[in-house]
Amino acid sequence: MSDHLPNNNSFGFLLTDVSRLFRQTFEKAIMEAGIDLTPGEVRALAHVARAPGSRQATIAERMGVEPMTLSAYLDRLESRRLINRETDPSDRRAKIVTLTDESEEVFKRVQPVAEAIYRQTVDGIDPAVQDAVGAALARMRGNLASSDPLLRQPWSSRAEHVRSDSRPASAD
Repeated sequence: MSDHLPNNNSFGFLLTDVSRLFRQTFEKAIMEAGIDLTPGEVRALAHVARAPGSRQATIAERMGVEPMTLSAYLDRLESRRLINRETDPSDRRAKIVTLTDESEEVFKRVQPVAEAIYRQTVDGIDPAVQDAVGAALARMRGNLASSDPLLRQPWSSRAEHVRSDSRPASAD
């Protein structure tokens, strides 16, 4: 073992491993579910749902993808009438992205997949611990986030999330 890395289960490695494995599990489940969208398109749709009316560039940044990658996802989603893109009235170079009513059918199909992955992820973890971890992660995200108000929001318990929004969380 390197003297520089005292523990391969350090916080950074654990956080990165869980994030990577969660995303891989989500992507595989979406492909197996026959939803007829790529995992990237589902993620893009979820990010639009998370912050309706956001600029395309902001969504790309939040997803951690290049603007051209997101543009390709959005082109396909728009051609399927799942999203709309309109010129931002405050900056005609920017595009605002919103969901269409047709997207609700996709969310209805993705929801059980996302819920199953969530249950697998938290299996054996007490609900109070789940809430404590969620609150801690939200605080860490806020500590590291720039001025993005969406990323500075506090944690709401999983029970509150399920009651208030039927759309699945993104696998990010």
